[in-house]
Amino acid sequence: MTPVARRTADIASDWKSNSYYAFAEQQAWTDVFWNPTSQFRRLFEQLDSSKIVDLACGHGRHTARLLDVRSGSDAPETVYLLDVNQENIDACRARFNHDPRIEMYCNGGYDFHPIPDESVTAVFCYDAMVHFEFDAVFSYIRDAARILRPGGRALFHHSNFASAPGADYKENPHWRNYMSRSLFAHAANRAGLSILDQVTINWDEETHLDCLSLVERPVDANLILVARQERKFDFYRRMRRKLKSLVKG
Repeated sequence: MTPVARRTADIASDWKSNSYYAFAEQQAWTDVFWNPTSQFRRLFEQLDSSKIVDLACGHGRHTARLLDVRSGSDAPETVYLLDVNQENIDACRARFNHDPRIEMYCNGGYDFHPIPDESVTAVFCYDAMVHFEFDAVFSYIRDAARILRPGGRALFHHSNFASAPGADYKENPHWRNYMSRSLFAHAANRAGLSILDQVTINWDEETHLDCLSLVERPVDANLILVARQERKFDFYRRMRRKLKSLVKG
């Protein structure tokens, strides 16, 4: 087992023996994410949910709400449920076994396997990535770029807590792990994804504790490469002008 997989498994085990999943099913808890006036819902409405992944699905509470808000002509063709805990996948199978659109997999905790390359239109992850180690977050970002179709988008709810590097995440407010809005944006850029929107949000009494990041795999991946080259050329032009002014001076 790799270090990132081991850390993910350790974090996932913290949620096996507590009562989180029972409480999380309450409508008051899910309304935080699915209320029409929430930032979560505003950004979610920018996803094409035709073939969508619910990462760290738990017992499937968000997929249940997804199927409520996207019905009729907007109904998903396929929903992939991924979770590192087999117990959660078993719970989802019991809950959704009647629905042929839903595929459920226990994954390794750092990528989207076995989902094929360029096969999904969207990914979302709510109330889980906030606890992930930074290297697991980066790994998922890189693999999201693999599974998203050109033009596909991902919406990640992640931590914006960067005040205690190296601390045990359970010692941080609301068990948030070390991550920030800017670190996430940097990782997404390096993975070839475009940042469409980032919104920091409060969680209970903690201000700007979390962040919602909406990213897109460009239709033409070369556009990002061109933008990077243009930034490099602009840097070199500025340096050349500066050197010329120093020589003249």
